Amino acid sequence: MPKIVDHQERRLAFAEAAYRVIARSGIDGLTVREIAKEAGFTTGALSHYFQSKDQVLIQAASYIGIVVRAQMQDSQQSHKGLKALRLVVQQALPMTPEVQGGWRVWLGLWQRSRENREVGNLMQMRYFEWLDRVAMLVEGAQATGELAADIDAKLAAQTIVAAVDGIGARVMLAGYDIPARQQKAIIDNVIDNLPRGEGRPTKLPGRLRRKSRNGDAASRP
Repeated sequence: MPKIVDHQERRLAFAEAAYRVIARSGIDGLTVREIAKEAGFTTGALSHYFQSKDQVLIQAASYIGIVVRAQMQDSQQSHKGLKALRLVVQQALPMTPEVQGGWRVWLGLWQRSRENREVGNLMQMRYFEWLDRVAMLVEGAQATGELAADIDAKLAAQTIVAAVDGIGARVMLAGYDIPARQQKAIIDNVIDNLPRGEGRPTKLPGRLRRKSRNGDAASRP
């Protein structure tokens, strides 16, 4: 009797393998042979599911999104206000080999996005979703009264994300050794410079209430 193949599971296995290859060797080390070897299948099996390297890259991006999203959602559900904001943003910093691997994937995707519109569209979507997540967390800190109610949450999110990107670029591209403690201190300094509120809970902004009902935005790093 022929073996029943779970095609979705097989595609996920290849996506996870591609992620591990990029995390270990960067996008330049991503080949059909290496992906298939990492997943424990033949190159023929891989070509049955993906017609190009870009399709594999897109699936790898989706895979890391699932992993990171779960971690960030756990922090958001376990904490609130500035605590949640700090924890989620810290999870995007390249402080550990695991997160640095994720950065290699994203940097590789950004590089490829200049040549492939589908990859570029995906990266833009993920990036704006990441900004939206941080903006929601800023609004959450406004709702607890820890941050001033008149802060432009979107602008604050852009400032925080720009700081994260700067750290990521220096560590991953320029090769600067920025210790985890210093990375946290940089982000804490950005967040600590946001105008403080009066310390009293306020009514949630409409966008935050709507997002809370309909589910979290996706994440980038």
